[in-house]
Amino acid sequence: MITEKINIYTEIVPFSKNIDCNVDEGVYIDIYFPEKKIRNGYSILAFPGGAYSFLSEKSGKEYGVWFASKGFTVFVLKFRLGSKGYDFKSICVDGYSAYNYVSSKCKEFKIDPQKIGLIGTSAGAHLAGIMSTGAGNDILKQHGVDQYTNLDIKPNFCVLCYGVLSLLNPIAHNETRKNFLGDYSDLYEYQEAFSPINYINENNPRSFLWHTAEDQEVTVDNTILYARELLKKSIPYELHIYQKGGHALGLAQHECLYWADDCARWIVDN
Repeated sequence: MITEKINIYTEIVPFSKNIDCNVDEGVYIDIYFPEKKIRNGYSILAFPGGAYSFLSEKSGKEYGVWFASKGFTVFVLKFRLGSKGYDFKSICVDGYSAYNYVSSKCKEFKIDPQKIGLIGTSAGAHLAGIMSTGAGNDILKQHGVDQYTNLDIKPNFCVLCYGVLSLLNPIAHNETRKNFLGDYSDLYEYQEAFSPINYINENNPRSFLWHTAEDQEVTVDNTILYARELLKKSIPYELHIYQKGGHALGLAQHECLYWADDCARWIVDN
C-alpha cells in the first residue's frame, strides 16, 4: 500500500481565521492506494468522526488502511473543526472541495469518476449526509460557500456509520450540533436545515448504514429514521443494526462486527 498527503487548498483558504487567508490550516487529504493487482476502480472519500471536536484515527487512518487492502482508493479528509473556532462554513467548504478535488484527479489517481463515494462516521456521517442530500445548501449559499466550491455533487454511494443525521431534538447530539453550527447552534432554522434526515430525495445515492442498538452517545434512532426516509423515496440501501456495542467502534473488529466486509461487498456488487 502506498500513501500520499495532499493539501486541497493551494492558494486561498476559504473562511480562514488567518488574515492573509493562505496559511496552511491543516486541511489536507491522506490518500491510501491499493496494490495494482487488487485495484477495483472504486474510491472512497472518508470523513472521520469526533463530534467536530477532533478527528478519530479509528474512522480515518484505520479505514484507509483496511479499505485499501480490499482494492479501494481511500481519501481521508482532515477538515477544520468547531473546537478550533470554525463552523459549518469551513467544515462544508472543506468537504465539498475535497470531493471536487478527487473528482478532478480521476485520471491521475486511476479511479473511475462514476465510482466515487462517501463514508462518514458519527459527526463525519453528518457531513456525508449533508453532501448526499444537499441539506443546508440554501444557507451555505447565503454565506457564500458556493463562491469557493461546487455544491452540486453526485456521489455514487454513501456509507453512514453510527451517524449524527439530525441536529434536532430529541435525537440530536449536542456536542456535534454546537461545534458544527457555532454561533447559530440555538437557531431552529439552522438545526433543521442541516439535518440530513429531512432532505432525503430521489437524487440521493444508494446508501449503506450501520449502528448499534446500545449506542448511548448517538442514538440509533438517527440511522433508523434515515433508513425509513430512504425507503419512502425508493433509494436502494442496506441497513445493519447490531444488538451489542457502544459508540466510536471504528472497524469494530475487536467486537466481531464485520460491517466493513459487508460494506466492501455492497459497494462493488451494486
